[in-house]
Amino acid sequence: MEHSAESSVLVIDDEANVVSAIRRALRSEPYRVECTTDPVEGLEIAKTLNPTVVICDMRMPGLTGSEVFAALSRSNPRCGRILLTGYADINSTIAAINQGHIDLYMTKPWNDDELKLKLQQHIRLVSLKNEREQLAAQLASKVKELSRLNNELDQRVESRTQELRQTNLFLEQAFSELNQQFLNAIKVFSNMLELSSPQMAGHHYRVAELARFIAIQMALSEVEIRDIHIAGLLHDIGKLDLAERDLNTSLASLSATTRMALMKHPIKGQAALLALPELSNVASIIRQHHERVDGLGYPDGLTGQEILRGAKVLAVAEDWDELQLGWLTEQKLGLEQCFEYINQAAGKRYDPAVVAVLPKALEKMESSPKQDEEIVSGLKLVPGMILSRDLYNHDGILLSAKGAQVSTKLIQFVRGLPIDHVQGLKVYCQKKPQPMKV
Repeated sequence: MEHSAESSVLVIDDEANVVSAIRRALRSEPYRVECTTDPVEGLEIAKTLNPTVVICDMRMPGLTGSEVFAALSRSNPRCGRILLTGYADINSTIAAINQGHIDLYMTKPWNDDELKLKLQQHIRLVSLKNEREQLAAQLASKVKELSRLNNELDQRVESRTQELRQTNLFLEQAFSELNQQFLNAIKVFSNMLELSSPQMAGHHYRVAELARFIAIQMALSEVEIRDIHIAGLLHDIGKLDLAERDLNTSLASLSATTRMALMKHPIKGQAALLALPELSNVASIIRQHHERVDGLGYPDGLTGQEILRGAKVLAVAEDWDELQLGWLTEQKLGLEQCFEYINQAAGKRYDPAVVAVLPKALEKMESSPKQDEEIVSGLKLVPGMILSRDLYNHDGILLSAKGAQVSTKLIQFVRGLPIDHVQGLKVYCQKKPQPMKV
């Protein structure tokens, strides 16, 4: 296994013969090895060396291994930690785990091959963690750059700057709510996609909601439902570089060149999410959501069981919305025509099991009884109300997320909209608990 030239190992053990034995065992390994018999000196070396992995004895004069690792968790939080001791002391081991957050416990005498293998694994693990942090920083930088570029777009985008500012306000609220941060951020990215074309407003939200209700109706797991919902919000992320006129035109009306470019968007969408391991399954759903069960889809021509269940669900949800928008066919279709189109394509374009639950999913989505919520207009918002559903404006732009508390700033923004929009705005809020009657 290859390691970076910067990989290093620090060995701390008060027994000189142990230090020498480990140094000999690691002599042929492709990383720098530093050793010391003084734990205090070892902590000073760690500050300068910034070791990839630290191997430390438990019982030493001056400082115990658990105390050394506890100090390293503050000074060198990214290093791997291996506890090496000849004492079968459960209390000491527990202290090392709780205080020093060790990664591995090994006893003396050790096996050189096992020690080398564990070191290789830990160095690789630390390297992967660092790479992940770098990728996250790069993603944050790209998001920041995207925000800057949005401010430099043409007059059409400038006219919607106020909605973008409100989206940024939502981001600030989302970051303060750690449990909601991940999904809320996904929703913001989905809205940014829709800014590329006014006609796309609300499309990703509607597709994601219908896909979620279909998945619920199919009794899928919570994790699968969540991934399908997120894939619905981001399924068009690969279309960011396409012209607006091509986004709202039926596939059959496009030129061959434009059609080929459009058909690459599932691959681009998957590639855009590869840097986020948490979204790997979402990325796969996005790549496959234009596959067909008869094998005539794209980009990979998969058939039947080769296609992810989430991709089959998303295919029906997206086409249901696009049929009504006139993006899939030459003309917009009514609800009955949409049902006829999808039912006729069951077993060819769509999975029959998904098509079978579509009517019930639509019914549930439309009615979805909410006994604990009330609907108020934009004129009746008051600070402190708790949103029971995501709040969107008339253009389908997200104003605030489910679970957020209505703020004075949000009310001021809503009241600044045209009066007919404010009056027509439906806001779903949690009902206040009624006092108990004695």
